[in-house]
Amino acid sequence: MIVPMRKLSLLIFHKDYQAFLEGLREKGVVHVHEDRKRSAEDEELKRKFMALKRIAELSKMFAKREGGEDAAFVAAWRRAETSREKLAVCRNLFGTGEDGATVEGDGMAVVDYWENVLARRGQIDQEEVALRKDAAVYAPWGKIPGERLAALREAGWTVRFYSVEEKKFRDEWTERFNAFVVCAERGMVYFITVQPESDEETPDADLVRFPTLAPAEIDARISGLQEERERLERNLDKAAFVMIDFLKALKTQVLEESDMLKVKDASACLLDDKVVVLEGWVPEHLAAELDSWLAEQEVAYELTKPTPEDNPPVLLKNNRFARLFEALGALYSLPSYRELDLTPFFAPFFVLFFGFCLGDAGYGLLILLALTLAKRKVAPSLRPVCSLGQWLGLGTVVMGTVSGTFFGIGLMDVQIPWLERFKSIMLDSSRLFNLSLMIGAVQIVFGMCLKVVNLWRQFGFAAALSTIGWLVAILGGGLCYWLTTRGVNAEVVTYVVLAVAGLLVFVLNNLRRNVVVNIGAGLWDTYNMVTGLLGDVLSYIRLFALGISGSVLGLVFNDLAVNMSGDIPVLKQVIMLVILLFGHGVNLFMSGLGAFVHPMRLTFVEFYKNSGFEGGGKKYNPLRRR
Repeated sequence: MIVPMRKLSLLIFHKDYQAFLEGLREKGVVHVHEDRKRSAEDEELKRKFMALKRIAELSKMFAKREGGEDAAFVAAWRRAETSREKLAVCRNLFGTGEDGATVEGDGMAVVDYWENVLARRGQIDQEEVALRKDAAVYAPWGKIPGERLAALREAGWTVRFYSVEEKKFRDEWTERFNAFVVCAERGMVYFITVQPESDEETPDADLVRFPTLAPAEIDARISGLQEERERLERNLDKAAFVMIDFLKALKTQVLEESDMLKVKDASACLLDDKVVVLEGWVPEHLAAELDSWLAEQEVAYELTKPTPEDNPPVLLKNNRFARLFEALGALYSLPSYRELDLTPFFAPFFVLFFGFCLGDAGYGLLILLALTLAKRKVAPSLRPVCSLGQWLGLGTVVMGTVSGTFFGIGLMDVQIPWLERFKSIMLDSSRLFNLSLMIGAVQIVFGMCLKVVNLWRQFGFAAALSTIGWLVAILGGGLCYWLTTRGVNAEVVTYVVLAVAGLLVFVLNNLRRNVVVNIGAGLWDTYNMVTGLLGDVLSYIRLFALGISGSVLGLVFNDLAVNMSGDIPVLKQVIMLVILLFGHGVNLFMSGLGAFVHPMRLTFVEFYKNSGFEGGGKKYNPLRRR
């Protein structure tokens, strides 16, 4: 369900504004209204968001390095109180990186420092690549005798270095240009020519131009860069222990500053900027406590119910089971404030659909047991995810039993005495196909019933008449057909159902319009409804198809394990186990992915559409101390 909200309107004297916001943040219950146009604060807010991104990236890097802390650094860091002192600790111990902003209290200066360290590490990599390219130029020539070359030049000879493809090298160059082949490798020939300075004719080859640095200088620089990189890596490892906690605290600080900027940006000033106007929202069950606190403050305020023009934020409150599925619903959109929260209504169907798609009781039992054990060891924030997985595993066990599949084994063909009592609930493929269509029809009709409630709540009973007419046609028509199959003459009932449905769909679909316009709209609605319902129901065939495909793949891997394991004792069992583990692991992953995605598709498309879901709600996010 959606928690009712109360609108809070405030008038605050400008000198008391900052202190009041701090108190309001301590209460942590007011969602500040943010529909006003952004002001000059917007640029500052963008900088805060960019800072959060930088902090997140740096946190990920340090998280991979935790465990190599340096005692001296940790001790010096903990003695430092301000950001300037912490920055000085980094400089003194490590002596690397360029200074960023050094304003006292600005924690981003430390972020700047480490970003510059990482940037320097990137520069080292680039410089080393360039130097190794220069070293590669010297490689084919070996040790070049610089003194002898200089002596030749003084004697009036020109020595040139060339490279050419092996197929293009000409033997005649030996006599014509006084060429000497130094080496031939990888399809290239490297040679030199020794010619008089007056001889300007050269061979048709690429002239080699050597780097400005000598080979020994290049090697020395590469060694220096490698030592610097290793030092930077050690420094990053040493700092990881304290930087992880520092960045968490800095992230919280930046988030709180962002919250305050949003609040300031949402406020307006009156009476020559002496009075500040602020609006917000507070959950109804917390309004009385906030009212008592506001009465003690020197502010003028009013707590009222939202008007139809207001757009309050959305806070969901569901039972323990439905709460697990709120995150799934939020992947699509939160409901608008005035419509139904569909989470508790699609949650049971989602468990059923997941089990239908995965369709193997063995897989479901494996998921259930694994998450039950993991739930005891994971962080509290991940326990709801494990609980959700437990429900999905349980649904898979139930639907896997119905389909009669256990790790790819067809339970209908297994002759075990205690299993016989369960075979009465197992369905073959044709009945599973029909079951998928029946479940789809039930969910769609259920969604239409919720649409009636939604329209009634938001726009009044008259707005729901057309949908009621379609429900009368579908449910009444189904009842008449059932009576006919039982030998009951339902002709009169059929006419009554058609008359009532036709009146609601074609005449009363909009009481504010002309009857002729309503009939035309009803005909168009009929075309869309008939074609849409048919397509929606057929979409649920995917439940049957995914379940069958997973079962068949499991059966295939079982056959491969039996037929490809050979006849050698012990080795046969090992090969069989490897094939089974690999095959069922792949099948569980692929089938599990499909079993999660396709029920979401059925929920967000077929169910939401037939429920009249609008969405677009904004999450309740109160100003609070983080």
